[in-house]
Amino acid sequence: MNLRLAPRLALLLLAAFSTVPLVSAAPKIGVLLKAKSPFWAAAEKGALEAGEKLGAEVLVRAPLTENDVSVQVQLLNALVAQGIEALVIAPNNKEFLDAPVTAAAAKGIKIVVIDSALDNPASPVFIGTNQRAAGEAAGELLARLIAAGDEVSFLKHNQNSGATSQREAGALEKLRAAHPNVVVRGDIYSSTDKNVEAERAALVLSKYPKTKGIIASSTAGTLAMLKLMESKNADGSIKFIGFGFNLMPEVAAGIDSGVMHGWVAQLPGKTAYQGVETALALIAGKSVPATIHTPFMVVTKDNLKTPEVQALLAQ
Repeated sequence: MNLRLAPRLALLLLAAFSTVPLVSAAPKIGVLLKAKSPFWAAAEKGALEAGEKLGAEVLVRAPLTENDVSVQVQLLNALVAQGIEALVIAPNNKEFLDAPVTAAAAKGIKIVVIDSALDNPASPVFIGTNQRAAGEAAGELLARLIAAGDEVSFLKHNQNSGATSQREAGALEKLRAAHPNVVVRGDIYSSTDKNVEAERAALVLSKYPKTKGIIASSTAGTLAMLKLMESKNADGSIKFIGFGFNLMPEVAAGIDSGVMHGWVAQLPGKTAYQGVETALALIAGKSVPATIHTPFMVVTKDNLKTPEVQALLAQ
């Protein structure tokens, strides 16, 4: 080859290859959930669906249980090491996750918090259920089902749960607004111990036998109370409202039979989907609201058989 032609040939080749469009990699988003329970499995499904539909590589991680705070921190650091551009996180503990989230944000990683908010300027976007509004919906429903002066009992979750406490406060406010003289009992907690939930549910009826309405503010407490209601409330005379997510077959059966009168359902799949969607917007430099409330659904016998509600059984 003529050596004088070599530089010209190199320039021609460079020009040719420069016209070939480069394939850009999909944005990589880490999704760090609280646990591997059914609730968070539904959230994982929503996050992966968002990644598939919106063109993102979504890496979902979660510790086995919500008590594994140190494991969640380790998983966060591992996601950062994998080169994620955004982190969607449902923090198990505000204090322990504060520093790792701040460190991730300092590396330029966009932060979106779902389910439980962080008081951290590094995580300015929060997506989750408006728990107060969900509680208000439960209170309004129960208020329509009881009479003035009736006694109502709350099967609370635990004294440290912010989400369930907001539900309880919202429900109580609406109950008292509708029935100022309602008698409210609220000193029994279902706890987080599976071995005592059934016992605490039974305690509500044994301690307060005049109860005409019950609100159980957690999924575990609701399911324990539902099982008790199947034998103690077959005629549906005690009006029972519970909380959970999507729609479980046993809950649908309880509502259909009349032993349960309402189910206020969070939609974790939608929350996680919106988390990924919002993360992509931040990566693209778009502005997003500081707080995004995801929908919840109130299921009763009136809407149980609608396609929208029946679709929740498969989620």
